[in-house]
Amino acid sequence: MMNIDMHFNYKPAMSISSQLLWLNMDLPLLRGAVDEAQNNIMAPRPLIFTSALTAIALVSQGLVDVCKPNGQVVPTSLMLLAIANSGERKSTVENVFLRPVRAFQQQHSLIYQSQVQQWQVKYDIWVTRRKAMLKGINKKADQGQPTQDEEQQLLAHQKNQPVEPKEFKLLYEDSTSEALFLGLHENLPTAGLTSSEGGGILGGRVLNDLSKMNAIWSGDSITVDRKTAKSFVLNEARLTVSVMAQESAVSDYMKRRGETSRGAGLWARFLVCHPLSTQGFRVPLNATASWEHRDLFVERLTELLQQNVVLLEEPTQKKQVIEFSAEASDRWHEIVNAIEMAIRPSGQFEGAGDHASKLADNIARVAALFHYFEKLEGNIALSTLNTAIYFCESCSDDFLKLFMPPAQEQLDACELDNWLNRFRNSGNHLVRKNHLLQHGLYKLRKQDRLDRALEVLRNNERISLGVMEGSVYIDVTPWLQHHQPMPQMASFNQI
Repeated sequence: MMNIDMHFNYKPAMSISSQLLWLNMDLPLLRGAVDEAQNNIMAPRPLIFTSALTAIALVSQGLVDVCKPNGQVVPTSLMLLAIANSGERKSTVENVFLRPVRAFQQQHSLIYQSQVQQWQVKYDIWVTRRKAMLKGINKKADQGQPTQDEEQQLLAHQKNQPVEPKEFKLLYEDSTSEALFLGLHENLPTAGLTSSEGGGILGGRVLNDLSKMNAIWSGDSITVDRKTAKSFVLNEARLTVSVMAQESAVSDYMKRRGETSRGAGLWARFLVCHPLSTQGFRVPLNATASWEHRDLFVERLTELLQQNVVLLEEPTQKKQVIEFSAEASDRWHEIVNAIEMAIRPSGQFEGAGDHASKLADNIARVAALFHYFEKLEGNIALSTLNTAIYFCESCSDDFLKLFMPPAQEQLDACELDNWLNRFRNSGNHLVRKNHLLQHGLYKLRKQDRLDRALEVLRNNERISLGVMEGSVYIDVTPWLQHHQPMPQMASFNQI
């Protein structure tokens, strides 16, 4: 698969396996926390990185937007999907970065409960007085007496209705779309829909409202119509979605709703992470776990959480807009062009134009989050943007594996090529095709399926085919010159 960097004369990006092992030194809070968590928990590093990024997006999205180099201002909200099976320590990883948010929310929940009790008393008194005023007006009206003074008093009383306190609710973990959107309207206008066991979210109804989920990611207004209550409009609401789920839950969702949600554009907005398992290799390096870097990360989280509290009283406050430096702007435009070219036939994103169209946007959002959370000066630097590119490229690869799996003949060819290594390793470069049909991989003992796999390998110059003494042979090392080449077949169909 061609790396999008290779469309330009830049130093090639690192391999996917090393990209997530590398974090720019300009991001000390994030790098320190991720390194420390990996050392202490030994879960897959991409899983840890995604959890940290979830926390950063959650506390930042209500405070900052990003101006892409094309001049468009967009939210910094993210949609993240991490796929990991049981035993990968998903909940442990999530708790490292989201437990402080839950604790902060719980503290404000206690304050909110006290405020509600006080409000309820004031409201009951207000209602009692209102009823008394109405009773007095009705009595005078029945007697034919003027009620103008009493009506003015009632109007003044109406203006003094006690305002119900707002709840600082940032995390929604088991919610319907109705409750989520109502919470964004009545309480805090920024939120996170999160789960470390995402089967509930994928199996529930909250992601079914596809048009609204797409709109809120884009920063558009949302009209919520309700049958039994007053409808409302959400303006400038922000939502980060972060789901950790097992392969089986994701597979089940894809069978039920994958085609619909993909067609509606929901999954094109997601950054997908499907890391290799670390189970069986989790040997502690240190006997004592240190969490000093996590504490510094939490300190910054708490600082931003305090700023989110202001949104309760000032939900329409203007957000800070983060821009790109000249170098980073040029680089971003080059990436946009490279992505566009990769949508062409035989390109990396052929058939995945929906995903490609959102990739540069996600890169800009992630870069802005890095810049803001780390309190970097000025505009987004090239080094910060490159870190975002590395992360989003690896997510793009995982997205394509999930939504654009290779054709069956490609999978068969890969498996057959590995099977043929037994001959290469033993020094036997010729194998009869009939041997494969009789003794090869069981799934490839049907001629049509074997022929398709062989054709893929021949097109990739992993084998060549020829005829000797009336039998078809496969040369498994056609790149070597130490043996006499076979008479080559002019057409595969001749075999």
